[in-house]
This record gives sequence, structure tokens and C-alpha cells, in this order.
Amino acid sequence: MIQKIWKDLFDSFDAEKLSIASKEGIEQIIDMLIADKIDPQIFLSNLEALLRGGMPSVKDLFLGTEEKPKTSKSISSFTFVANRPMGTPLWFLAGYPDVMNWFKDQQKKYIKSHNRDYDGWETETAKLYGLDIEDKNVDENQIVDSEGRLRPKYHKNLVKQYKNATGKKLEVSIGENSYNNIYLGAELLNMIGAESNFTLIAENTTKYYLELTKSCKNRFKDEAFLLATAGILDAQFYIFIDQTINPQEIIDIAQKSVSSNEEALIDFIIKLEVKLFKIDTPDMDISRIENLALDKKKL
Repeated sequence: MIQKIWKDLFDSFDAEKLSIASKEGIEQIIDMLIADKIDPQIFLSNLEALLRGGMPSVKDLFLGTEEKPKTSKSISSFTFVANRPMGTPLWFLAGYPDVMNWFKDQQKKYIKSHNRDYDGWETETAKLYGLDIEDKNVDENQIVDSEGRLRPKYHKNLVKQYKNATGKKLEVSIGENSYNNIYLGAELLNMIGAESNFTLIAENTTKYYLELTKSCKNRFKDEAFLLATAGILDAQFYIFIDQTINPQEIIDIAQKSVSSNEEALIDFIIKLEVKLFKIDTPDMDISRIENLALDKKKL
């Protein structure tokens, strides 16, 4: 399901004719973003800032600062087009702005300490990207794609160099304790041997809840937040891609279930099912949706 979230995201930009990545490298890019646990929300906010060139949108002009989309600290270095390293794709700048800032720092240090030896820096750049420029047998098509961009594996090499040199956490990677950690859901499902299927709301929410209770219950303020996290993990497609649900709505459902019902988990699942079914089948009568949910309870 994590792959689908990222694929839908890239497809949405492709549909808008916005070239942020070469089509032939999408699978490798998505694998890289997932491996580094890049936060889709911050990624999108960074990407928007890049596409707008640092200029505020009409929406920003009327929103308070707390409501504005969160961008990462380093992205401000690249919002002005002239400051972007030549040939660096937008997906990489959006997901790894701290890596590119580090790369620029390495360039400045090298040029300053080597008497402005730009040819020498080209060799150092090749090393950072894992390119063997001395190998005469290397096919150029293996290095760049049909659009003339470096293939994702070389950007991956640069990220590895950054990690090894700095030991820092990637700026756009999601926090391990974040309530909207979409990667936790995939990890938990792997642990319990299940596949993520959003038509199985009750089953998946229960599995999330049980695993969260078992593994990290003490991290949650109370039962309501534990329930809410399980629900957010199960409804992540609606939250991060469709954006038809705000996480606070699920928190509200969880708090009501805990405060008004002894069978809080079951009550929460039913209410969550109703909410998701209403989105998927907007023309369906609410009472029928509730009856479907109650029928599942009896099974």
C-alpha cells in the first residue's frame, strides 16, 4: 500500500503535465523514498515550494502560519531556480534538500582548498555519485535515462555518502514516533503476516490496534490516541492521497468511542467503517452503511 501511495502521487503530477521525474525511473525512485521513509506530506510541501519558486500561493496569503503546509528547513535554499544544482530532478530536491545542501558545501570547500580547481571537483562529484568516469566501457545509457537525467541509483549513492559523512537523520524522513507514520502500518502488517487491504477495515484496524498495544502502548497518552493511531494507519489512503479525511476527525471518533462505550474498539471500528464507506459510496443511505457495519460486528 505504501508503494501505491507514492505511485498515485507521481501519477497525479504526470496527469498535470508536471515533470518531476523520468517515467522510466519511477519504480526505483519510489523504492528509494520508501527505504528512506520520506514523509509524503513534507515531500509534497517541498515540491509545491519548488514549483512556485518560493512565491506564496493565494491560499497562503489567507492562511495563518499554523495552517500553512510544513516544508523542511533546507528547501528554502532551492526555491529560487538559479540556486538549484544543474540537472538535479525536482523529486530529489523535494525529498533530499539537506543532501543537496551538503553537496553544495562540499563543492565550496573543495574549490576553496584546491585553488578553484573545477576539473578536480568534477572528479570528486563523480565519486560522490558513484560514477566511474575512467571506465571507457561504460554505456552512457546506463548512467543517464532517455531524458538525460542521472538514473536514481546514482542519487541513491549520493544519499549514502551523505549518511556516512554526517551520520544525520534525513530531514524529510518521517519521525518514528509520529502519529501519521504511514510506514509503521506496513511494518506492522509484515510482522503479523497480513496484506494491507482497505476493504477489510475491521480486520486491519484490529491488527493495527493489537500490534500497537503489544509493541508500544506506553508511548500513547491514553486509549483514545491508541485507537486513533490504529484508525489513521488504516485510513492513510484517505488522509494522505485523497485528503478526504483530517486525522483530527479520527481522533474525535476514538475519543467518543472511549468515553461512551465499554466496547471501545468495536464501537470505534463501526464508526470508522461508516465514515470510510460514506466517502467510497456517497450516494448510499447512511442507515444502510450503519447496518452493514453492524452486520460485520455480528460475524
